[in-house]
Amino acid sequence: MKKIACCLAAVVTSVTTFAFAQSKEMPPGLWEIKTKMDIPGMPKEMADKMGSMTMKHCIKPGEGKWTDQRGPAEKRESKCEPSDMKTVGNKHSWKLACADGTKGEGSVTHNGKDSYQMDLKMVSPRGSMNMVSSGKKIAETCEKK
Repeated sequence: MKKIACCLAAVVTSVTTFAFAQSKEMPPGLWEIKTKMDIPGMPKEMADKMGSMTMKHCIKPGEGKWTDQRGPAEKRESKCEPSDMKTVGNKHSWKLACADGTKGEGSVTHNGKDSYQMDLKMVSPRGSMNMVSSGKKIAETCEKK
């Protein structure tokens, strides 16, 4: 199960690059990102540790597009190809197929310029995962007061 979680987490990182590739610029400031993962069959102890995570991320002025913080997809080690990428209004959706047989689909909905929600479903030969992530800007600057 630990291997499933690690592999799927690597795929999730790559997916965010594709998801945000056509997005507008990410506003600078301090962002709070909450992620909840559901991996069926995962032992309870591990699920409790990985189930919900909250992190803060500083976006500095001039960092540009959402993808600038994550790096170009070509440099990632996962061998995954996006397809069916669509943008309708404030929602971006895609499908993903990887060389190891992993497949998935997801969407990101931008709720104004200061928040988003991402839903992702992945199925691999090692297991499946559902993830919901949301981000919101919680401060205009990252400086401590």
